[in-house]
Amino acid sequence: MAGLQLHRPGTALGLILVVVCLAYANSFGNGWHYDDAHTITENPHIRSLADPLGFFTERTWFARDADKAMFRPLVLLSLALNYSISELDTVSYHVVNLLIHIGATMLLWVLLRQMGRGPSLALLGAMLFGLHPLCTEPVNYISSRSESLASLFVMACLVCHLREGPREFGWWRAASATCFAGAMLSKETGITALGLIVLYDLSRGPLQWRYLLPRLRPTHGLYLALALGYLLMQSGHVNEAVIDKPVRDGLTQFMTQVKALGHYARLLLVPRGLSVQHQFFEGGPWLVVGASLLMITSLIFVLRRASSDIVFGLAWCVTVLSPTLVVPLFVLVNDHRLYLPIAGLVIALTGLWMDIRPLKWPPRVVTGVSVAGLLLLGVLTQNRNPVWADEYTLWSDAAAKSPQPLVPVAYVHLGNYAKEHGALPEAIKYYRRALQIAPEHIAARNNLGLVLQEAGRVPEAASTFAALTREHPEIAEGWYNLGNALQLTGVAQIRTEDGESAQGSFLAAQHAYQQVADTSTHHHLALNNLGTTFQRLGRLDSAAVYYRRAIDKSSDTEDALRNLRALATGLEEIGPRMLDERQYVELALLCDQLSPMRDAPPEALFFAAVSRFYLLKYEESLGPNRELIQRYPGFLLGYLQLGNALETLGRVEEAHTVYRQMLSHQSTGSMAEEARRRLGIGVNR
Repeated sequence: MAGLQLHRPGTALGLILVVVCLAYANSFGNGWHYDDAHTITENPHIRSLADPLGFFTERTWFARDADKAMFRPLVLLSLALNYSISELDTVSYHVVNLLIHIGATMLLWVLLRQMGRGPSLALLGAMLFGLHPLCTEPVNYISSRSESLASLFVMACLVCHLREGPREFGWWRAASATCFAGAMLSKETGITALGLIVLYDLSRGPLQWRYLLPRLRPTHGLYLALALGYLLMQSGHVNEAVIDKPVRDGLTQFMTQVKALGHYARLLLVPRGLSVQHQFFEGGPWLVVGASLLMITSLIFVLRRASSDIVFGLAWCVTVLSPTLVVPLFVLVNDHRLYLPIAGLVIALTGLWMDIRPLKWPPRVVTGVSVAGLLLLGVLTQNRNPVWADEYTLWSDAAAKSPQPLVPVAYVHLGNYAKEHGALPEAIKYYRRALQIAPEHIAARNNLGLVLQEAGRVPEAASTFAALTREHPEIAEGWYNLGNALQLTGVAQIRTEDGESAQGSFLAAQHAYQQVADTSTHHHLALNNLGTTFQRLGRLDSAAVYYRRAIDKSSDTEDALRNLRALATGLEEIGPRMLDERQYVELALLCDQLSPMRDAPPEALFFAAVSRFYLLKYEESLGPNRELIQRYPGFLLGYLQLGNALETLGRVEEAHTVYRQMLSHQSTGSMAEEARRRLGIGVNR
């Protein structure tokens, strides 16, 4: 080991680079995963770098859906840079994730050296972090870049803080404050860097209360001001998460996360059973929570006699995890939250080693155990990487680690993967397995209905959606899917010439579509489909109204535009038929929806005028008629109809002016002869 000259930064950092790259060499081909869809692959906002400042001002740019807005501009900017390099090829994204992890590992080495660790011990500690299997989630799961990027800035913040000294305000202090801001702009948990800085300075000496207050420095105020500014910026998000719309009540959250501390401690020390979905539940028996509190209290008592570095390292772990004690999150526990706590564990373990070093362990034994431990961690990491290959391998792993599962999420994701790859029988099997575990699981029931429908089992799908909407009428997607299934049922009934049943199915589909809330992302789709059901029922005017409403609701209106254009194209046949059937009001309404179209045919304005004329609304018929001959001066029937309306109103001179205008465009033919007859100047023979 001495021959490697580990005291030289280039040697130590080079070893870190090589070893960590080897551990993750089999990860570059891994694919996208669940949150990657709305954050990256389907997020239009990362497709351009034309407005990079927008990443810092528009929260809604973080995801495809506005309701998933977050303020993580540096993460978003990095993803946009990746997209500019390789679009949706995952290799460049994995390279950046790995480089961030290597950077964090190197910064931990620097921090350990600053804290007095020897060259070998600092390298060993950094390697423990770099090779720890818990780091595989932030490295392999591209959306989890927020965790590693924030951690990179947190460690850079501490390194610069220690380099400057606790009292000075120089360039290193400015760099430290900038890194603190970078941590918060990467992920909300970056704010814990403030606690780590204060904890470090307080731990440099006796831990009695009378010695702690004098160790608070004016420099801490700088970080506090930045933190308060950030919290002010995030106040709306924090209020919604903690006060207005918390996922769970405060007591349940506290009990859950106290219990989670024991779970996290086990994963940090023995990284077995890693999973994207742990079998972990809210609250817990008071015995479990009480035991966890007793463990924490006992640890605090023991730490009173421990060295300052051990205290700081373990306090680091608790501080970084502290936001989860008060901010309820949908996912109770996950592996990536332990990314930064691993560094705290390393600080504590290396501090412990320095305390017991006088025992004079044989150097060969120490080296052998260290290398063997690192090799074991490297093998565990390499074995974990392929789990992240795709959604199937990831959720199969989660399901395999739950032989008697109580959480259906893994089977829902497996069903989604099978559905996307056309394996419909397997998808149905997975969704039914999820429903065996949790019969009320909304996503499993909804997705089962979609797969049944895609497999041609439409009545079963309709029944599934109907049951879902009865029990959960607030689920807009359930109503939309029910409408689709009923509409398909109606189409099938038409094919079997069962018109009466088809009419009932279309009416039921209309009722379902009308239940889709106007705040739902499915609302404009429901409006379009409402139009198609009215068209099936022969109500073309109502169909056009809903197509127009769908277009006005959303820019994603290709189907509605196509349907509206189809009505406009067929108006030459539709108009006369509706006139024959005396559907004057309906025809007027239909034409009012079609005429504003940029490529509307002249018949839209013509029948808008004619229908009003037949309704005896002669004055109202003039407007669309005048617009018709202005936009389409070659449409001769328009002149005759306008002249007819003017004559009916007794405005003969105006009518004659219109007839002369028509003859100036075309002086021959049957319509020209009709114009001359009305002018009373004879008819050409």
